[in-house]
Amino acid sequence: MCTSLSHRGPDAAGMLQLRSDGKRCSPGDTAFMGLAHRRLSIIDLTDAGRQPMPNEDEAIWIVFNGECYNYQSLVDELVREGHAVRSCSDTEALIHGYEEWGVEKLLPCLNGMFAFALWDQKKRCMVLARDRLGKKPLYYILTDEGTLVFASEIKALIAGGFVDTGALDYAALAEFWLYGYTSGERTVFKQVKRLEPGHFAVFQDGRFTKTEYWDCIFTPEEDGQRSIDDYCDELEELLTDSIRLRLISDVPVGVFLSSGIDSSLISALTAKLTGGSVDSFSIGFDNDTFDESKVAHEIANHIGMRNTRLMVNVDFAPYFKPIATHFDELFGDSSAIPTFFVCREARKHVTVVLTGDAGDELFAGYDSYTKAMSLWGSPKQKWLMRKRTSLFQSIVDFAQLGFKRGDERFLSLERVMPISHLKHVFNEKLLSKVELDEVFSERQKWFSRVSEYDLLSAFQYLSIKTYLPDDVLVKVDRMSMYHALECRSPFLDYRIVEYAAKLPFSLKIDPHGERKYLLRKLLGRYVPKSITERPKMGFSVPWSDWCTGRMKKSLQEEWFAMNSPLFKKEAAYYLFPENKPGWPARQWNSLCTRYFFEEMTGKHRPFL
Repeated sequence: MCTSLSHRGPDAAGMLQLRSDGKRCSPGDTAFMGLAHRRLSIIDLTDAGRQPMPNEDEAIWIVFNGECYNYQSLVDELVREGHAVRSCSDTEALIHGYEEWGVEKLLPCLNGMFAFALWDQKKRCMVLARDRLGKKPLYYILTDEGTLVFASEIKALIAGGFVDTGALDYAALAEFWLYGYTSGERTVFKQVKRLEPGHFAVFQDGRFTKTEYWDCIFTPEEDGQRSIDDYCDELEELLTDSIRLRLISDVPVGVFLSSGIDSSLISALTAKLTGGSVDSFSIGFDNDTFDESKVAHEIANHIGMRNTRLMVNVDFAPYFKPIATHFDELFGDSSAIPTFFVCREARKHVTVVLTGDAGDELFAGYDSYTKAMSLWGSPKQKWLMRKRTSLFQSIVDFAQLGFKRGDERFLSLERVMPISHLKHVFNEKLLSKVELDEVFSERQKWFSRVSEYDLLSAFQYLSIKTYLPDDVLVKVDRMSMYHALECRSPFLDYRIVEYAAKLPFSLKIDPHGERKYLLRKLLGRYVPKSITERPKMGFSVPWSDWCTGRMKKSLQEEWFAMNSPLFKKEAAYYLFPENKPGWPARQWNSLCTRYFFEEMTGKHRPFL
């Protein structure tokens, strides 16, 4: 299991087995508890930072993935309380913090991205915890024999022989085809669950108890006394401090810079904070339609930051399978492809990078937000968000106007495939086993908390509970850690999330319908509009072109070659139609499905 995660931590490995009395196992002993860890050395590169790490009397042990950015202030406080600190590692802050305050009081003190497992021998309990926004992953299984098994990636659970890869969650399979990913605790494997963001769990005496320790409802507060410059000053101060914390490292740090608002702002504030000593990295392709590196290079020059253009000129096709299968389950976001390459190239220069992730969720950057307001918003919002559309889109919009419930509205806008189209892909037996209420249960659970709030706030809240942790952050974590690269996002500082949740509508969308208004105003202090107001290309590859061109025939053949009774063979013609382009998201889904069944389940019992 430990070896299967070596890509996440190539620098060192540690393993611990304890008997039921808390003593370390000798040869021939039966282990009661075991912990294993792969280390990517970022802070305290010495052996003092090795894991599993104990407290002084070895009554507490921890394995920790991620970073606690405010660890030094916590350590200073714990030392004043009499705790002895033996390393310069942030991991020790968690051990002594747990001793001093307990897990309920420790977690709200942490500013970071983390997943950890802590064994308390005196209480004979295992504590699992995950950061507020879900930056770092944590999967677990409760076996029929009463054993808890957990890991950062599903592949470790499979390597341990704990997963029946032939036992699928059919609701998760449908959710993947409708949305491109699975959400909440659900995975495509029946046995495997995620610990949700902002939760911790305690396993004691055979009982597994989960507790939510953080939530952030979006409730805008109007303040007529403050100017836009006041808000810019406040956000700049928060972001600068978030960046300062995320620059703490004993290894080289860089910044990902595209031509977008979010990464440009992070880069500009990083350059100001460091005097330009931190380098930025931009990915470039030989297709100008998808190459943002030239504009990014221009932005870097303007803010006084060195920029390295990471040019990728390869045949992408051989990488599709290793990228798709590295997620261990069905994952349909094709932007994983460019993310894979930018991480691979950046790792040749640095071990840590700052990113602009979460800017769209927090400051209303998505098309789905403005589309929702154009359909179901107030008269003023409908007028503000109006735009010319095709006849086909007008028909689709008219049909969506019929959705009265807020959860139905969100569910419809987020889908990459209509529910009715499942019949083109799934066979009748699988369709009969899919319960749609179960498919939508995670989204409806979160929507129930914000059903009375304004439309934009509800959509933003749902995004940070579903799309952000289960698509965006999964993609970034797996593709970066594939290359042992650590990604840190200053926007994911919980203080900024809570700040953005209080911002009035007018600071997210301006009187002309321009999204991310506050971010644009703040960035305008450092980069002229002539550079940043150019059309956004998006972080993607020409997947649609490939599907309609040279790859179409091979992709059809890939689908036909899939040996699974769950899907219709003739779906190949629906997914890759002869005389029209088809739908890129569904086409990547089809390839991911093909590879998943070949790699993960091909050697196990037949389905259904």
